[in-house]
Amino acid sequence: MNFRILIVSLIAVIAFIGCNKKDTLVMATSANFAPFEYIDGGEFKGIDIEIAQRIAKDLDKELVIKDMEFDSVVQSISSNNADIGISGLTINNTRMQVIDFSDTYFSASQMIITRDNDARFANLKTKEDVVKTINSLENLKIGAQVGTTGEFYAKGDKDWGFDGFPKAQTLSFTNGAMAVTAMLNNQIDIVIIDEMPARVLVQTNKGAKLIDISLTDEKYAIGVNKNKKDLLDNINAILKKMQEDGSMQAIINKYYAQ
Repeated sequence: MNFRILIVSLIAVIAFIGCNKKDTLVMATSANFAPFEYIDGGEFKGIDIEIAQRIAKDLDKELVIKDMEFDSVVQSISSNNADIGISGLTINNTRMQVIDFSDTYFSASQMIITRDNDARFANLKTKEDVVKTINSLENLKIGAQVGTTGEFYAKGDKDWGFDGFPKAQTLSFTNGAMAVTAMLNNQIDIVIIDEMPARVLVQTNKGAKLIDISLTDEKYAIGVNKNKKDLLDNINAILKKMQEDGSMQAIINKYYAQ
């Protein structure tokens, strides 16, 4: 084969590859929020990961996952560094100012984790009991994951409609697992975090106890850049299809921790 034929052949191969390369769907997430997103054996796994994989498949796109700190997810979407954000994102008016949200796919709530020998939180029956107990304790230290609803709930945030706990001190952690470790080491007293991650953390941390009382009523949805209305419409159509064909519930059931 002479040099000219070789060059032409290489150009043809490159053109073929370029024509057949799928467009990408870039997803922002914080993969330390099991069972929604986490890394296991070097692979991304979880409810949100499988939902994103289904969306990318139906859109005939290659899913690219960008792992980052949770409080960077919304910014990544709004600045167009990611097409979507799926990271246990609660719909909220503050976030809606900078990104759009899909239809909801999961109902969530905040709960507290305590040490199993902490008698101060025994025999609580209602949300009001939990709030009253926290407000009655002096120098209580609360742990929460930075940028999450749990942090806003503990500190108080008028945009979220949370009064917070002014007598308590809230310490922010990179993830819930670090907060629970700090609690078990007596550095903080309780952890406030979303229900499903709370259940996973209690199962995997001896000495931790879940107070199984919902403190909030939240809805998870997919964040989408405001300039990508067509993508948002397509995602909503896929989510609707997943709800109707049972695949959404099958994904949730696969990871749900009782």
